[in-house]
Amino acid sequence: MQICTLNEADNIASCLAAVQANSPEDILVIDGGSTDGTVEIARSLGARVIEAGRIGLARQRRLGYLDSPCPLTAFVDADDRVEDGWLETMVAELESGDYAAIQSLLRVPEPHNFWTSGWDAYFAESVQQTADTIMVGRPALFRTDALLGISSDPGMIIEDTEMSKDFQSRGLRQGIGSAVSYRHCPDGAAENLTKWRGYGTGYRQFVDTHPDRLGAIMTHLFWTIPVRRSVGPVLRGHVTQPAFGVLMAGSALAGFVLPRR
Repeated sequence: MQICTLNEADNIASCLAAVQANSPEDILVIDGGSTDGTVEIARSLGARVIEAGRIGLARQRRLGYLDSPCPLTAFVDADDRVEDGWLETMVAELESGDYAAIQSLLRVPEPHNFWTSGWDAYFAESVQQTADTIMVGRPALFRTDALLGISSDPGMIIEDTEMSKDFQSRGLRQGIGSAVSYRHCPDGAAENLTKWRGYGTGYRQFVDTHPDRLGAIMTHLFWTIPVRRSVGPVLRGHVTQPAFGVLMAGSALAGFVLPRR
């Protein structure tokens, strides 16, 4: 199981504890140049560490799977807390479905305000168990040989989007399973708006590399996020979800259209 980090001193110990509880064969942290003790904490807790420097998340992930000693490789983020039995369930479902990649479900632990409740409802609506999907995010489990078949094109920017597109082009099966991971999400306005604007910047970079996907990104920003992913939560009683969706989509759109600094 692999974790990419950048200044995750507040998260890495809890993340590693959840990972270790799943008894993986190997635990690797690929660090992107942390200055807050993340590397030292990870090593003290028994993880292997690659100090990659500021090379970008996509390249951190690539360094990780190039160094994987296992036939299966899991990607977990530092703010994720995989449940007990997560890895066992993921392996069983990946093998029984002959998948190259399978993502787990996402929830927010103890949502307590507009922002965290919005994220929890968003995850419940957007990440649902399905036999086949064209998009796998994180946490996820991959066949390592499928990862090794990804192009090493230095233009790869948004690692999950690019990787899913690559898998789809190779006819590799992707799905979303039944295991659950809990993600610690920002609970304030400034953090979330900044995070979402970063999403938009990533979408812009993706479209610059793949102009044919502009229509899909625009549909995502103007329809999927603010409308389609709000309807279900509203019907389940989350009446503030449209506001959450509009803020997410609007911030991402700002990141997409405004000049990058």
